[in-house]
Amino acid sequence: MTGIRISKFRLGLWGGLVGFVALSMAVLGFGSKGVKQPLEFNHGIHADKGMECFDCHQNYKDHSSSGRPKLETCSTCHSELLGKSPAEKSLLEYIKSGQEISWNRLFRVPQDVYFSHRRHVTVGNIKCPTCHGDIGTSTKPPARPVNISMKRCQACHIQSHVSNDCIACHR
Repeated sequence: MTGIRISKFRLGLWGGLVGFVALSMAVLGFGSKGVKQPLEFNHGIHADKGMECFDCHQNYKDHSSSGRPKLETCSTCHSELLGKSPAEKSLLEYIKSGQEISWNRLFRVPQDVYFSHRRHVTVGNIKCPTCHGDIGTSTKPPARPVNISMKRCQACHIQSHVSNDCIACHR
């Protein structure tokens, strides 16, 4: 009987240890793929100059995705060096080469969720910081992708008196 108690105790101890390590890794971000952008984009400096999110993310009116900035958009202001940052120097190299910048996604919703910027921003009149927080004033991209949770979306839907029916978002 003592052997059985020890085995259950050890099993519980190992299970607790594995659970603690897994939780710690999730909280600290280990095992999650970081976001490495081709350029360290500074949203804050652009916002300080009076630019709005929609100046660069132009697809929000007609598409589900707001879109990532095209070189053409960047080149309207950056035809020559305006500052001293290495990122801006790299941007000018992209512009000269004509090679589009392959920006990586920063905000993620689960694969089975259909999210429409047009529906939320144009129809629902929701401002960007509601979901994207202070990204518009950040000086560098976040280290990890920002996962948008169902709990967060549902809370907003309840507060806004919008349907929380599964088929409203899940396809």
